[in-house]
Amino acid sequence: MTKDKIKDLLDFIPLFILTVYAIILIWTVATTNIVFSYEHYIGLTLLVITAGLFAKRHKIGVLSLGLTLLFGLFKILSYSPAITFYSIGGSINGHSSGDIKIQGVFILWLIIHFALSGRHYIGILTRKYWQDLFNKSVVETSG
Repeated sequence: MTKDKIKDLLDFIPLFILTVYAIILIWTVATTNIVFSYEHYIGLTLLVITAGLFAKRHKIGVLSLGLTLLFGLFKILSYSPAITFYSIGGSINGHSSGDIKIQGVFILWLIIHFALSGRHYIGILTRKYWQDLFNKSVVETSG
């Protein structure tokens, strides 16, 4: 097995972790009185989309997984039956500022993701990165 193939397989570890958490979430909802919230629906939908993108275009799947993890960090989605979060914010002279709500476990998952797949993000803020990404997408989907 080549070194690049091993690296590509390592990219699946965070996706596998989220899939296990999603299965536990579904099992918990099915066997207890806990119900899905909108964060769960968004999370499960994005997980299916991300898995599909991994199958279709690996690099786009990796980027989608990173976006999914960022959404989870900021409590837009969740894979936990009991959604726990930390609120960061405060008040100035008695006027409260907007609180930022984050789910701590997603920090760990983002660290794992960037440690294993960080090579896919090198140059992400450049125009050439996006042109190359979409040019490869057009060539691979049309051929």
